[in-house]
Amino acid sequence: MSRRAQPRLREVRLAYRLLGECLEQGSDASAWRSHLLAGVQNLTGARVALYLHVDAPLCAKEQVTEAVASGFMDAQEQALWAHYQATEAHRDDPFHQAFYRRTDRRRLLTRSLYDVVERREWQRTRHCNEYVAACGLADRITSSLLLPSVEPRQEQTIVLHRDAADGPFSASATHLMRLLHHELGGLLERKLALPGSIEDSSALPQRLREVLNGLLAGEPEKLIAARLGLSPHTVNRHVQRIYKHYGVSGRSRLIARLQRH
Repeated sequence: MSRRAQPRLREVRLAYRLLGECLEQGSDASAWRSHLLAGVQNLTGARVALYLHVDAPLCAKEQVTEAVASGFMDAQEQALWAHYQATEAHRDDPFHQAFYRRTDRRRLLTRSLYDVVERREWQRTRHCNEYVAACGLADRITSSLLLPSVEPRQEQTIVLHRDAADGPFSASATHLMRLLHHELGGLLERKLALPGSIEDSSALPQRLREVLNGLLAGEPEKLIAARLGLSPHTVNRHVQRIYKHYGVSGRSRLIARLQRH
């Protein structure tokens, strides 16, 4: 297949459908990220998908946060990935270094593995042999987006790994990932809550999220209490905690703040 191959119309439609499904869970950052990763795996044929925030890339204070993984097959693979994160092995990963060092840095950069590093060089690295190949993985697509309104610089990075037995990603998969990430970027902080942001309902305990759903559905507090099997006094305390969390003084202001989600 040509390196310039474009995704098929059907694939593009499925990508937009995936974004729509993520929007349905937009105020729950944990839910929409997990759904996004599973959908991207299906769209591109990736076996493993990762969601990361890379804070201050290539700086002394560089840190990887908000790590979510989908597709590791067993406990050994999970342990390898956890070890990679715990030891901050990305700091001397040649792919990571070359990807974030590129002089053509833009708000969005999407590249396949061998567009960034030379094949033989990569296959000699410990990162390839001790982590990637050890999990039966090979080809990679990395897409990194400069997050809005975050200082110091923070990148939202999605990494896809192909199973070694499945061969390399198609060129259209890279194009599709870039399209999807570009459209995703336009929704962040407007329709999709970033993890850890005040709009992220997943930061609330489960019971408070249930009360919040009732408030947003227009239910009176007494009805919420009856539905959840709680006393009205307990529900009112939960409501006050929700108002405090979002920095509002009443239901109308809460709805106005969250209506975009």
